[in-house]
Formats: sequence, structure tokens, C-alpha cells
Amino acid sequence: MTARRLLLALCATLALAAACGGDGNDNPTQSPTAAPARTSDTAGLEPIDVVRVTLDDINRGDIDAAYPNFSAQARKDVSLDEARRLLQGLQASGTKLSVTIAQVGQQTITGDTAEIELTLEIELNTTKIPVDDAAILVREEGQWKIADHFLQTALAVLGLASPAPLGPRALDDKGCATGDPMEGVYAPKRLQILDPCLTVTGTVRDDINKAEDGDITFGLYLSEADQRLINDVNRANYDSALHIEIVPEDQRLVPAPKAGDKIRVTGPWVTDLAHGHNEIHPAFKIEKID
Repeated sequence: MTARRLLLALCATLALAAACGGDGNDNPTQSPTAAPARTSDTAGLEPIDVVRVTLDDINRGDIDAAYPNFSAQARKDVSLDEARRLLQGLQASGTKLSVTIAQVGQQTITGDTAEIELTLEIELNTTKIPVDDAAILVREEGQWKIADHFLQTALAVLGLASPAPLGPRALDDKGCATGDPMEGVYAPKRLQILDPCLTVTGTVRDDINKAEDGDITFGLYLSEADQRLINDVNRANYDSALHIEIVPEDQRLVPAPKAGDKIRVTGPWVTDLAHGHNEIHPAFKIEKID
């Protein structure tokens, strides 16, 4: 598990917590070019206390305070600006999440490395889920910093972070993914899968956009045969169009169409639980119809 993916997972957690958690304060997210990170005072703290402080920061949605508690290598792999941008791109996920320590198991310190076995309690909306995990910390300049792995197990169990694919998505002869259909989707738990793979046809709406999380989005006016795939929210808020998203991992092989194109789209049919509308997300395959 790379440190880069760890911090990307952290950003997903922060975004989810910030979207609906906290005290309801609607202060805008900091600009990526804002002042250097605020720090939680971890000087002199034992490894377990560094973990507790960092989780408190995460649950408050404060990436500026949590970020310095990670190791130099983790911070080298993902800059603070990148972490802030990811946070901005994910804040609309609409899921309430908090992470607390339910139980502390064996703690081992060997030189400048510490490992702590933990049971985390993940609260996702109204559901509480215990997850066994381990925190690895390294001592840098006299202070303990969280290194690789922590929170990745918990996020994977919850479906809040999907690992990036190692290469192009593998598709079968029908254009459906042979692996996890949600691979590469940010916060996939917010999407309720209605059908893991189907194909729709329609005309591209004039609203093609590059979202802050990197997804290409647009509406699709469906053919008469596919009208069953939209719901009342699509009709009220999206001019009766089905929402389509192409995730960054697929964009090399699935380029964005043009407004007015008649296309065929293959991918999972889902409901966005945060906003209520139906989507094809992610679009595995898009073909222009002559």
C-alpha cells in the first residue's frame, strides 16, 4: 500500500466528514494557495495519542491540521495543495462519516518505528461498523508521524476508497467490467447500484463539465426505450436527462463526447444517494451512433 494512496484515502475521509459532519458551519474550503498548514501539537505525544489527535482532526474535516501528522514520505508523495484540491472536489459526497478508536490492542515500538493494533469504529450515517486495522508510525525529528497503511483497511471495508486500477479497465465482450465496477470511483458507498452494467442510448446534453474530482460529467437525453432509467429527481433537476460520469482512470480510452452527439453508453446504473438522481457511473464505454 503506497503512502500516496494512503493520503488520497485520507482526503476521501476528510471530504466525507466535512460534507455532512461537524457543527453545520458553512465556511468555504480554504484555497489550495492558502497559508501553510495549521498543526496539531503532537510534540512529546506517544504514538497512540498522535493517532487520536489525527482522528480528531479528520472528524472535524481539518486537513490542514491532520496533514503534518503524516510522515515526510507520505507528505512528499501528496502535497498539501493536492490534498486540499482533492478535498474541494469531494465535499459534495453527502455522507456523514466519523472514525473513532473503539479498542487499542498490542503496541510495539522498535527503534523509530511503532505499530499499534486497533479496532476502529466507523460511523457511516446511522450505521456503526467495527474494523480491525493497524497504525504504523515513524519517529521524525523527535515526533511520531503516521506512515503507510493506516485507515486504508477501514476505507476499503466501507467502500469509501477504491484502489486505482493498475492499467486499463478490463471489459468483457459486452463492454462490462470484469472486475469491481466501482473501481476508480471516489466514495463509491454513496452510489446505490441498481444494475452493475447496462447499455443506454441517447443524445448528449449541452452541459459537459470537468468536475473538481477529475470526472467528466454530462447529461444524456435518453431514447424512449430507456426512459425507465431516470427518476423524479432527474426530471425535476436535470431536465429529464440521465447523469453520466467518466472517471479519470477511464478517460484515456473513453473520451468525452460532444453536445448533440447520439451515443451508446455502457456502465453501472446507480442512484446518487446524496442528490437522489440516477446515473451511469462510471461509464466503461461510449460509442458514437451514426
